[in-house]
Parts: sequence; structure tokens; C-alpha cells
Amino acid sequence: MANEVLIQDVAGSSLNPIVFGADASLNPADDATNLTDDIGTDTVDVECGLSCVADGAAVQSAKADLGATRAPYYNVMASIDWTDETPTDGDVVEFYWAPSTSGTAANGNIAGNSGLDAACPGGALNSITLAEFVKLCIFIGNLPAHADGGVQTGFVGTFSPPTRYGQLIVKNESGDAFEADEVESHVVFMPLVHEIQ
Repeated sequence: MANEVLIQDVAGSSLNPIVFGADASLNPADDATNLTDDIGTDTVDVECGLSCVADGAAVQSAKADLGATRAPYYNVMASIDWTDETPTDGDVVEFYWAPSTSGTAANGNIAGNSGLDAACPGGALNSITLAEFVKLCIFIGNLPAHADGGVQTGFVGTFSPPTRYGQLIVKNESGDAFEADEVESHVVFMPLVHEIQ
């Protein structure tokens, strides 16, 4: 019988999920919208402020290190909090990956980006606009919004990072700002590990 290349569940893999969010604030209480309990961690791995992101604006995470040995693909899941806000039905939050060739925050980044947890783009060369910046990034996918507000959780997309380092870019095109706190908002990269069996 020929060998099969299958996808290993995260629980059985040597690689862990990567959680993006605000470590000082993240404490999602609702199991229906909490992506971290089921993967065994409420700890943020990479800082990414998701508080009060205005419609039409974007934030970038601190630079992430996916590891010297990384998964070939990652499934991306997100929870965004619109409590007390009213996003527009069918509008979206866009997610991108800005790859980097260096583990140093300010080095090897697209358009000279800062590599810091900040508004996006941050420290970019030649006053690049947000619209210009995201065109240089890898599009991961969208999280559709609905007008009910509250915490909305869903699958964003699957992508293959070309380099060990990079930044998550979260662009709000939902029609309203994110909630002012960061208790519920977070993004999880779930590694897809191929195993020969």
C-alpha cells in the first residue's frame, strides 16, 4: 500500500497555534466566540492591538516568528468585537500577511514597515498609503460582518507564508469601528502539518 500524506491535527503536532491579540486584555469568556480555549491556551503569542480600529483604517501586529521549522499552510480564524457598534451587513474585515526576511523588528519589511504593533502602515518609506501598502502584502481572506454587532467569529482563509517572519495586517472595512476594549478580539493561526503515513 502506498504512503499517504495527511494533515496532522494540531494536538498531535510539534507546532502550536499562534495567537494574535492584546496580551494584557485578552480574556474571551464566551465559549462560542473563544478560539483559544479549545487549543489549550489563552496566551497571546504576538501583540496585535485590535481596539477602536476605525472603519477604513488598519493595524499591524508586532513581527511574528513562525519558527525555523514551520507549517506549509495556516488556517486563520478571527474573533472581532463590535459590541455597542453597528457594522454593515456584508461589509468585511480584511486580513493580510506582510512577509519579512528578518527577525529584527525594523529590518527586511515590505515598504520599510516598522515591524511594530501599531497603526498600519507604520514607519513606511516614502509615505506609502494603506491602499498601496496592502497591495504589497499577501491577502489571507475576509471576515464578513453582520449588523447585529457583538463578537463575530469565523474562518478567514488559508495561506502559505513564504518566509519565517512577518506581520498580520487587519484592515477594517466593516462600516463601523471595533469595540474599545480588546477582551474578545483575537486572531489564531492554526498550522496545517503534513504527515506521511
